[in-house]
Amino acid sequence: MSFATKHAKSKLSSRLTRVYAFLFSAIFFLLSCIVFLLAFRFLVQQQYDHLVNSLELYSNTIKEEFREEEVQENEGSDESSEEDSEREENSIRPELLQDLAVDSNLSVYLYDREGTLLSRTQSIPLPERIVQAGKSAPELIFYDHTMLLRASSTLSDQGTKLGSLVLVYRMASETGFLQLLGLLLLGANALGVLIALLASLAASSRMLAPIGQMITAANQIDRTTLDARLDVPEPDDELKSLALTLNGMLDRVSNAYHQQGRFVADVSHELRTPLAIMQGNVDLLSRWGMEDKTVREDSINALAKQTAYMNSLVENLLFLARSDNAKFSLNRTAFSVSLLFSELLEEQSLIDTAHNYVQSVTPEDATVFADRAMIKQALRALIDNGVKYTPVGGTITLGFAQEAGANALFVRDDGVGMTSEDCAHIFERFYRVDQARAKATGGMGLGLSIVLAIAQSHGGSARAESAPGAGTRITITLPEQIV
Repeated sequence: MSFATKHAKSKLSSRLTRVYAFLFSAIFFLLSCIVFLLAFRFLVQQQYDHLVNSLELYSNTIKEEFREEEVQENEGSDESSEEDSEREENSIRPELLQDLAVDSNLSVYLYDREGTLLSRTQSIPLPERIVQAGKSAPELIFYDHTMLLRASSTLSDQGTKLGSLVLVYRMASETGFLQLLGLLLLGANALGVLIALLASLAASSRMLAPIGQMITAANQIDRTTLDARLDVPEPDDELKSLALTLNGMLDRVSNAYHQQGRFVADVSHELRTPLAIMQGNVDLLSRWGMEDKTVREDSINALAKQTAYMNSLVENLLFLARSDNAKFSLNRTAFSVSLLFSELLEEQSLIDTAHNYVQSVTPEDATVFADRAMIKQALRALIDNGVKYTPVGGTITLGFAQEAGANALFVRDDGVGMTSEDCAHIFERFYRVDQARAKATGGMGLGLSIVLAIAQSHGGSARAESAPGAGTRITITLPEQIV
């Protein structure tokens, strides 16, 4: 495995680990916050209700004691006027708080009607700004790292304001509990992050394991092991699709490689014979050509023939190479099929008089949208192929048919025919049905390959239908285009 491959795999694994760890940590942190907020709300609400009840209880107790003392004062006739004046001014005696059972976390402040502090419990010394600040409704205050609940109530009797009562509850135990809970949740979060990292690392490694196996298997494939394929994972997921795609690519690469090797071997074989012939004729010319006119003429004719053959072979190979690389452009036009057939048959009748050429019934308005020159070249190659394998006096027919979504142009002969196995390979380069017959007729085995290349360049196809002794029909199908 190369460094780049290892680095890429490491980066992907790290990214997945970070993503999973972040997600797990975020979820755990969110759950921790929810737990903390629920605990906070429960504790505050509990003490809120307790504070409201205590405020009501203390207010009623103070007012009740105030009424009792007022009754006692009215019954006593020996009270001095000065005391009466002071009592009326203060309205509430400070001693009223002394007999109240006060919680150690609860501070009670008693004010007269003028807002002067009369009495307070000494449990929680608080600044005046905290005691006096705020509304009468209970409210939460944070002071000295502690949560405080404050509530106040106006003391009145029969519409007469007596004073006010302020209660401040210090949530010391609750604050401690929340701090402890926060520390526990913080520790749990830290542990959760660690667990998330380990789990994410394990999950990413497990997920990437098939990819690592694919990389290892792919690196082991070279030109000597092109038939090897990647193992396809069992789950039907993206990794399985990736493995199938890579195997498909390897199939195409393998086929292309073997086809290339076969192509090179076939080209070498095709060139070997004409080169050997040319070399032999050059030897003849060097030995006897200068004195023997007949030898000289025969050798020159043979050299010219083999040169023409090699030029034709090279041109066909170049055409197929351009077709493979899609480097030639099509000049598509709408043309009449009937006129094209007539043109081909007229030209062929001048070249070959040993066979009969006919055109099947073709609608006069039959029109094909394609490159006319290339289609003519393909049909001429099919005619030449039919001529090679049709006895003298045989018939070669050009025809047109409409198939589902396509136009079909075919050439049919009544020659020797061929087997279904030959039909499956007839369009392969350098494939010959009968090697001996091909040599006699001068066939290269490239004509039908060119026909298929032309058809495929138009988005169509080619097929062969034949049987031994029953002739052959080769059809070119072209997509039907509206022009």
